Amino acid sequence: MSVLAENLAILGLQWGDEGKGKLVDLLSSRFQNVVRFQGGNNAGHTVVVDGVSIALHQVPSGALHEGCFLVVGSGVVLNLEVFLQELDRLAKRGFDLTDRLLISDKAHIILPHHIALDKWREGGLHKIGTTGRGIGPAYEMKAARMGVRMGDLLHAATLPERISHGHAEVSQLLGAEAGLASVADTARDILAIAQPLLPMIGDIQDFLWSAWRKGESILFEGAQATLLDIDHGTYPYVTSSNCSIGGLFTGTGLPPKALSHVLGVAKAYTTRVGAGPMPSELLDATGDRIRELGREFGTTTGRPRRCGWFDSVITGHACRVNGVDGLGLMKLDVLDGFDQVGLVVGYRDGEGRVGTRIPSCIQDWNEIQPEIKYFKGWSTPTRGIQDPAKLPAEARVYLEALTASVETPIAYLSTGPDRVEGYVAPGSFLAGLLA
Repeated sequence: MSVLAENLAILGLQWGDEGKGKLVDLLSSRFQNVVRFQGGNNAGHTVVVDGVSIALHQVPSGALHEGCFLVVGSGVVLNLEVFLQELDRLAKRGFDLTDRLLISDKAHIILPHHIALDKWREGGLHKIGTTGRGIGPAYEMKAARMGVRMGDLLHAATLPERISHGHAEVSQLLGAEAGLASVADTARDILAIAQPLLPMIGDIQDFLWSAWRKGESILFEGAQATLLDIDHGTYPYVTSSNCSIGGLFTGTGLPPKALSHVLGVAKAYTTRVGAGPMPSELLDATGDRIRELGREFGTTTGRPRRCGWFDSVITGHACRVNGVDGLGLMKLDVLDGFDQVGLVVGYRDGEGRVGTRIPSCIQDWNEIQPEIKYFKGWSTPTRGIQDPAKLPAEARVYLEALTASVETPIAYLSTGPDRVEGYVAPGSFLAGLLA
């Protein structure tokens, strides 16, 4: 039997938008396969090559490296029209994925009635702050056994029956307000849209199992982040999938022993889009300054992100949940020039006690206040630094306190958006993996 490769997972440790796309793009050239295992087109990864930004939403970020084979796992929910538009944009940029993309036959499809239900809920009393793209209802109907999978597209005769279950439920609930086409028309439209994708549909579990056993390297790319995980995040203000480590295995069919290392990604500060608790949020000029300097606006929606200091409570929780081997710490350069930089080291409850426990109920989140430790800022720019010895002394002090607070070392430090801006930390697991 071949020697098994050292496979790597890259996961978000905050509320998403941490910069995972840059790291996947940076590292994917070292891997033969890149896998997206969960999430929908509410996720957005941006990679910057030679100063040009490329936004990816459903296609794995390894698309920009011709040597990478791309896999869309069974935990993903796909909007077929959006997916094809993205493939077309990539092709126009010179990245034709026709012969190096495999889509799981078990991945679920986002249908018009999912989108209608999502928008109806967000427009009513049940506001969570979703993107209204139908992702939640698609996962909901998957669990209710009313979903439509990519493999169903290969059986045109029975596709209308598969669509009818969820379609009928939404039609009954919303009536004419849903504005839905008939089941027959929906099936016809979905099949027409899906034609270019049909040759790419297959058994990704068997493919990945064979790749792993042959010793091919695999990079697993998470969407969203741990604090948006349906089980381990700030429920109910979360996404609808497991975007922590468990989702990797259910979204691929691989066993845990197929994974060698976990790289957890976090910004040097904290951001969040949409509603829900965020103890470190800065509702002042400092928060506005971080947003402007960091260009903190959603890749998918353009919504302004809420900004605050680095929260070691949520990030430490995420490191433990995922068994993180090292941090990919992003956007340190955004904090250049601040007089002081804050670090949330605990939460103070209603009785004045400080702890590092993550509340499970929204009522408990409402009663806590952040315990913040401040550090002297640095005036010397960190932008583009590729050597840790060249970091300002004040920045090193901050980073040492940050890593101690989450009990996880830095494996990669990003000092700018481009591929070349940043460095792999000497002596880290990542340095050994890439040696």
